[in-house]
Amino acid sequence: MKTKTFSMLLLLVLVNFASLQAQDVTPDRRLQLLKEDVHNRYQSNNITHLDMLQALEFAGIQIMKFDLGQFDERFKLYLITETYENGKLVETDTILSGDNRYHYFQRAQEGVFHDYMDQLKFITKDDDNKSEIRLHTYKMSTKFKIELEKWDDRQFYNWRYFRGTHWQLNEKVPLMIFASSWKDKRYDFHRFCGRVVLEEGEEGTEELLQESPAYVLFSYIVSPMPEKKEESGDR
Repeated sequence: MKTKTFSMLLLLVLVNFASLQAQDVTPDRRLQLLKEDVHNRYQSNNITHLDMLQALEFAGIQIMKFDLGQFDERFKLYLITETYENGKLVETDTILSGDNRYHYFQRAQEGVFHDYMDQLKFITKDDDNKSEIRLHTYKMSTKFKIELEKWDDRQFYNWRYFRGTHWQLNEKVPLMIFASSWKDKRYDFHRFCGRVVLEEGEEGTEELLQESPAYVLFSYIVSPMPEKKEESGDR
């Protein structure tokens, strides 16, 4: 009898304690900003997208996206790199070989749907004369690396991208370039001039392509889908 009474009293004490604990909790409805940075250490109210991109660049990371334009039928799509040294093409590589169509699914709808790609996205992480690159499309992603020669401690590499990247049938469309600085023979220092945004045939772009002793050019080509061969023979 005494044991049962003790158990009941203990249960009442625990219930009352839990009730008191629950009453001590006040829901925290502050914004995440105040919960995690109450002293405004990161100045997040003042940080812009541009600031973040500049910070990423300082860490060697850049993001480049390219508008391909609109497709109205299925085509082959190739992404290629061309490596130049002293103005001469020394290596060509195919990074992507596929078509311009991708598949996707929709909630509450059965089946597989298809559409055409309209962009390519590259994320680069640089380390001096090397760059690790991740390519993203709507249907896949892939990662690869490039490395170019470095023969001078003052030498440096930069990325530049092209404007006017809409597809043209059977034409090589340049996207971006990883290029070396070059030595100014008159003043004996390395420089990287020309346009910030490149354009085929433009004077500053041509200067960069002619003066840079080593660079990798990224381009893509759109071509017709191969025709299916009809089966032949007697039946």
